[in-house]
Amino acid sequence: MKAYLTTLVESAKRFRKPLIALAVVLALVIPLLPRNPFYQDLIIMIFFWATLATAWNLLGGFAGQISLGHAAFFGIGAYTSTILFLTFNLSPWIGMFAGAGLSMLVAFVVGFPTFRLTSHFFALATLAFGEVLRLLASYWRELTNGGVGLLIPHTPGFRNFIFDNKAAYAYVILVMLLAVLCVTYIFKKSRFGYSLFALREDQGAAESLGVNTHRAKMYALLISVFFTSIAGTFYAQYVAFIEPDIVFASHVSIQLALLSIIGGIGTVFGPLVGSLFLTPLDIFLRGWLGGVFSGLNFIVYGVILILAVMYFPLGIAGWIRKKIAGFEKAPALPKVTPADPAAGPDALTARRAVMGAPLMTVDSLSKRFGGLEAVKDLSFMVREGEILGLIGPNGAGKTTVFNLISGFIPADQGTIVFNGKDISSLKTPHCFCRECIGRTFQLVKPFGHMTVLENVMVGAFACTGHTEEARKESLAILQRIHLSHHAYTLASSLTIADRKRLELGRALATQPKLLLLDEVMAGLNPKETEDIIGIIRSISRDGVTIIMIEHVMKAVMSLSDRIVVINNGIKLVEGLPNDVVKDQRVIDAYLGGAYHATAGLK
Repeated sequence: MKAYLTTLVESAKRFRKPLIALAVVLALVIPLLPRNPFYQDLIIMIFFWATLATAWNLLGGFAGQISLGHAAFFGIGAYTSTILFLTFNLSPWIGMFAGAGLSMLVAFVVGFPTFRLTSHFFALATLAFGEVLRLLASYWRELTNGGVGLLIPHTPGFRNFIFDNKAAYAYVILVMLLAVLCVTYIFKKSRFGYSLFALREDQGAAESLGVNTHRAKMYALLISVFFTSIAGTFYAQYVAFIEPDIVFASHVSIQLALLSIIGGIGTVFGPLVGSLFLTPLDIFLRGWLGGVFSGLNFIVYGVILILAVMYFPLGIAGWIRKKIAGFEKAPALPKVTPADPAAGPDALTARRAVMGAPLMTVDSLSKRFGGLEAVKDLSFMVREGEILGLIGPNGAGKTTVFNLISGFIPADQGTIVFNGKDISSLKTPHCFCRECIGRTFQLVKPFGHMTVLENVMVGAFACTGHTEEARKESLAILQRIHLSHHAYTLASSLTIADRKRLELGRALATQPKLLLLDEVMAGLNPKETEDIIGIIRSISRDGVTIIMIEHVMKAVMSLSDRIVVINNGIKLVEGLPNDVVKDQRVIDAYLGGAYHATAGLK
């Protein structure tokens, strides 16, 4: 049975394009089938809500920015085209794009500050914005006619965007739906789509890989708002009446989120599946129960939603995709010959630094958090091709130093000169990444809902905009870090050792000149530690400069060319490994007297 299902799934994948074409043809035929106006309206509403939910999904699903104020842009589109039509007799087809332009302008102004908020704070800010516009539309009677609303006269004609035949409306909204689905599909396969998925999973990790998260979120918002606004114009022309409590209602925004979540958030066809399921359900429940048992339809609807969330946490489309994945064969990995670390230039980075020249110079770096001086007047230098160990007791300020020289926090004072350029004024991690500084994190940050290959591709996109090129380079890196057999495995299912290798490979994919390794061997057994040491050595032989924070002294001693010891944010000692570990100040502050007996120093 399983073999049969596997063959069926593989056949479906082979004929994916013909199947999609067949689905489009069916969608074109469906509006012509029903004669009953009720069912015609049902088809239109399914397409309509699918269009809105797919537009919302670009921001809420792909970028992970849950907006509960999308009704604001829906209302702006509806009111702009309607007012222009009633006041200036401007065709709604033109007013539709005028409304979309106004919505995008408002979205830019609102999004610029609100994207600095995270999690539920962003959702609450968007909800408040939508409510403000509803109140504004209610009380600005000179423009919107307030709660009385605006009635669009029934004058059929293509120019007026008014038709006597419901099938015409169905085809218009179907075209809008196909357009937003195509855009969503293209984005999912592009560099932009990978950036959105990465920032959804972990914004800090995405920034470290060169993703300008604020810009990516803004682009996603503007595109989402564009389609939401034109759907608002469609709704106004189809219903021929609008008022603030309809088009600016908060339940519109909530409905968009529900359709995406139930259908499959972050998927291309999830919102469409959600609309196919929930829209008829809502309409039929209101028809069957609304008149006799007023309010009972909402209870039944709510119970069904709760059950759907409980048993389909990935959404209907996500559940189907997971079931299909069980019968899919993993794609064959192309044979990629990994670079020989002893052979010379690395094919992945295409550059070779000259050993010995200063690469980064940190001078008088300081950082204070309230009354705590985490880093104080710290200065050090690292040369090209060198491995510099940064050690010290817990709380010494090591990770703070990494955060300062990779852009995650700004320094209070001091300068950072990298590759002959003062980068102290750079404000964001993605800017540091573009200067060829890569890093890992003390607490690993894999993009759990992306595959191992997709994780590394996010890093590769820092240096290329071509998907196939990023895929090829990522596969080579996976072979190098011994993870090629997990290429199509979700990162969330990896062991801690594999996650650390993945994060190392992901940083390596950005082609750094300087690689910051923050405790990549913490929590590993001796065999796993040796494996990571071997990988680091091969990276170093390719000319990549490395600064490593590590508590595994065996690794520090075997890898480091020099060691800097810090304590309480102050540099304690700097020198050769054997000299540093014999220094009494280091023994007292960090190593302890027992280190000499256990390490067997010679």
